[in-house]
Amino acid sequence: MKTKITKTISALVLAGSALLALPAANAYQAGDWIVRAGAAGVYPTGDGSIKGISGSKVEADSAWSLGINGTYMATDNFGIELLAAWPFTHDIKCKGSISALGTCAETKHLPPTLTAQYHFNTGPNWHPFLGIGLNYTYFFDEETKGDLKSAGGDLSLDSSWGLALEAGLDYEFSNNWLVGAQVYWMDIDTDATLKIKDLGFKSSGNEVSIDPWVYMISIGYKF
Repeated sequence: MKTKITKTISALVLAGSALLALPAANAYQAGDWIVRAGAAGVYPTGDGSIKGISGSKVEADSAWSLGINGTYMATDNFGIELLAAWPFTHDIKCKGSISALGTCAETKHLPPTLTAQYHFNTGPNWHPFLGIGLNYTYFFDEETKGDLKSAGGDLSLDSSWGLALEAGLDYEFSNNWLVGAQVYWMDIDTDATLKIKDLGFKSSGNEVSIDPWVYMISIGYKF
């Protein structure tokens, strides 16, 4: 986990260094609000296992939804952003020794994320920035599927708090309108509890590492 976070921070620091080498000019200004909406995709990179079932493995599939975020510029260079979204729905795949179960569950989640951003001075149209902050992920509507559901399977996932890193670029093309691209890395880990009624089975405290990359392409407005 520490290696993954260190590599991600290093990549963002290198990106920031490159941006600092660009010529300075006026970009966003203190007091500006930037609101964006568009397509957001969550791509998990981690996995987990189920205690009591040797060789078991579970992974969450990627998912897309409507993403919305807003940034308030506290100064010409520093902004505060809140990321929100319509709920994401993820299929959960059973693998390893339980691969015969296939897609064995699904869950929905909301990932509100607050980041502090540094915006680089690169001119009136291009607005690159980096951010760091905190993610909260709320899981809900967990549901088992297929044979696991038929056996009385019940799944619950705990909420998660973790680090969030961000890199983004806005292009202001006309009358305060802009298009934006953002990528986030989020440290999301949840404890899963699985019960199988027909087998009298219960497994709790199963740490599932999700750690997704989140991509967002949006259109926005500055006012």
